[in-house]
Amino acid sequence: MADMLTGFTHPLVDHVDGLWACVESRADTVLLTESMADALVAIQGAGLTPVVITRPGATMSYLARYHLTLAGGRWLVRESASAFVDPLTGVVSDRIDRALEAAAPSYDQSTATGDVRFLVAISTQSPADESTELGETAVTLAKRLASTQLACWGAHEPATLSWNRKAYTAASRAWMPGPVRWMIADTDGRARFTTTIRRTKGGVEETTTGILLAAKGSTADLTATAVEVLTRIATATASPLFGTVAMQSGPVDLGFRPEPIGAATPLAAIIGPRATKALAPNLDELSRDFGAKTVGRGRTPSLVVGFDSPTELPYSVATRFTEALGTDKITRLLSRSGGTA
Repeated sequence: MADMLTGFTHPLVDHVDGLWACVESRADTVLLTESMADALVAIQGAGLTPVVITRPGATMSYLARYHLTLAGGRWLVRESASAFVDPLTGVVSDRIDRALEAAAPSYDQSTATGDVRFLVAISTQSPADESTELGETAVTLAKRLASTQLACWGAHEPATLSWNRKAYTAASRAWMPGPVRWMIADTDGRARFTTTIRRTKGGVEETTTGILLAAKGSTADLTATAVEVLTRIATATASPLFGTVAMQSGPVDLGFRPEPIGAATPLAAIIGPRATKALAPNLDELSRDFGAKTVGRGRTPSLVVGFDSPTELPYSVATRFTEALGTDKITRLLSRSGGTA
């Protein structure tokens, strides 16, 4: 459908309201299908903001929600023929712009309900040669955080290709210098990932972002698990750049409901060799003040730190750790590396 003012058209876009390009879905669960992924790219390219409108009670997959957020988009629920509600704010209006005018509030983790899910975001760098095989981070995260194995992958949901690291690597290589994005999942519903792969001056960069169902345990237990996993990644063949593991309460199916989202609690982080060298932190002070440890290979180590504390909230510990590294230094490093360190 075309908009009379912008001239923008896409088969999945039902109407354009000002700068909002609206996709109405009647599905029980909104997935990142090929057409949805294409619509998000097209809407961004036209300088518009995507809005996915669902019926009451509909859910959204992690991958659809993640990529909608990445595109700067919003989620509305159609309560009736003339009423829209923003599930994050509760604002109801008969107009799209008014329903979306309020900023989403911040929620404390204690207000969230449901099972605990891990949220992960880890970037690694591998040599740009024939011996490189991608996908190791997702394999490790699935096994160590969610006790599951990867089963399928593809460009969209549902992923239809059987998981095979050689095929995954070959397909990624064909898109170089990229970036190219893939979806990876298990069959047990315990792990969902989206990866971005691109060629850089330092080799092949693979960013793995995902959600995994966590085992029952205290914050201290989950932090210890996260630290152990990041340590394994640091000692693997691929060189880590930067990564975080957090936890968030939510439905066991790893999806999202049209309701406020509890804040994520940071559990652990890894600072790779390149970033550690650039930031030049005082390792003795970080070990003393935060329990950070040096891991990995080579002369320049990686840093792994957990944010659990008996006297302080994890978010506060993570904030102090970032300040100790140098917030301005981290910002400059991320800007030079295109978003990863």
